[in-house]
Amino acid sequence: MPIVDLRDIPVAEKIEADICIVGSGPAGSTIARELDSKRLRIVVVESGGIARNADVDSLNEIENIGRARVMDQWLVRNRMLGGSSNTWTGRCAPFDEIDYEARNWVQYSGWPFTAGEVEPFLQRAAPYLGLGLGSGFSDRAFWELFGRPNFSPEIDEELLVPFFWQFSKDDVNRFDYMRFAKGLLNSAGGVRVILNATVTNINTDAEGAVVKSVDLRGSDGALREVSAPRIVLCAGGIENARLLLASRRANSAGLGNQNDLIGRFLMDHPRGRLGIFDVAKSEPLQRWLGVYNLKNSKGSHRFRHGLRLSPSYQRKNGLLNCAVWLNEYVMDDDPWNALARILRGRGTIATDALFVAANLGLVAKGLNQFLIQRNGMPRKLDRLELLCIVEQQPDPESRITLSDRTDKFGVPISRINWKINQQEERTVRAIGRLVQAEFRRLSLNELHLDDWLVRDEGLPLSFPDIAHPTGTTRMSTSPKLGVVDPDCQVHGVRGLFVAGSSIFPTSSHANPTHMIVATAIRLADFLKGQISNGAR
Repeated sequence: MPIVDLRDIPVAEKIEADICIVGSGPAGSTIARELDSKRLRIVVVESGGIARNADVDSLNEIENIGRARVMDQWLVRNRMLGGSSNTWTGRCAPFDEIDYEARNWVQYSGWPFTAGEVEPFLQRAAPYLGLGLGSGFSDRAFWELFGRPNFSPEIDEELLVPFFWQFSKDDVNRFDYMRFAKGLLNSAGGVRVILNATVTNINTDAEGAVVKSVDLRGSDGALREVSAPRIVLCAGGIENARLLLASRRANSAGLGNQNDLIGRFLMDHPRGRLGIFDVAKSEPLQRWLGVYNLKNSKGSHRFRHGLRLSPSYQRKNGLLNCAVWLNEYVMDDDPWNALARILRGRGTIATDALFVAANLGLVAKGLNQFLIQRNGMPRKLDRLELLCIVEQQPDPESRITLSDRTDKFGVPISRINWKINQQEERTVRAIGRLVQAEFRRLSLNELHLDDWLVRDEGLPLSFPDIAHPTGTTRMSTSPKLGVVDPDCQVHGVRGLFVAGSSIFPTSSHANPTHMIVATAIRLADFLKGQISNGAR
């Protein structure tokens, strides 16, 4: 695959493509690989290089005027080949059926397609993500796949239902998650990747109705341009909106912003602790609500078991989607961590060997659980918590605008006003109390709720965002309600497309990367069909 640094391209050279993709993360690299063919000129432009660079990182600076959120933007967007897959935690799940619905208690909800229509793309996303399954694993169906159809306490499924997350696994290094740069680099086709190439403007005709090109700046500061009849923004939930807002040559409000919707409906995933359990009594709970290893023809794959609010309870009580799982704090002398350090040649071998020797009973139990029961390893715990992640209602006042400050290329930085609403707070309080009551009814380990829940307070600052910015160029059949149409094309701007979490109308509680890749494949199919039909 041809890879070049922008500064090595002569300023006078015309860079032309059939499709220009902005960003090389999960969305951009997936689209590039799906479209890769000898008859198409595909150019991927990436703001960073092969490795992290502090000067490039500075382009991610934001101005925050809303609820406190993660300010280390490296955790939000990685400006380097592979994008955010360089730091993601590999946790994947499809959205639930209710997430696609137009829910009358969730204003602005509803996707322009159903869960069934997305399912084939979730399946096709699996190899890109290093997953053993693309869908059909996230609810009670998992127990059938795992071979234990009745392995579950009788949780009242009118209140709570099982939920499973699947973890990415690199196809060579099973101790790592899938990194998208590798897939792009190993592609045998003709995609051209231009590194250290920061897009500073999207150019159109005079009316702003047809996309023409993007402006690029690199370390030498010189202006270069990629001309293409189709441009796909895959720069992330913040940067996609910023680029559209900052491209103001045809419209002072920004490109495609005729209805003042770009940057609005900013959602994330508030996540935090609901309470703690007694560690001494927690082993049965850990085994049930813990880690499972599912084996199939693609190898062994790791799943995390949790619970979510049932759709019927959401409907009855006007709540959002929400899920919980166990979070283990492992002690320093945990034998499995010690054994892992020994095998990887890290740490102090003598000390770690003593940790293993002092906990041989736990090691023997772990081998039985891992090899025979196919559960995760029992750990030596200091603390066991219940964590929660909650969907946000789409709120037009939660938004990204442009600051008066600019980056080194003169582009205004993002001003972020992220909001949390009462519906999120009601939902989190509800699931905390339901879990406590159900565990008590089933004589499971007692959940000791945190003080803020007992006192019926709002979400504390210990519920931050988790760097999942979503919804800022939302999808809608009507330009009055969204920025892109169901084919991900910006309303009113021919040839300009957007991919990634910024197009999501609602956010679910699920981590976004699985859906990002699935919708990227869907967009790639649309582009293939458009090109095959000779459409401009």
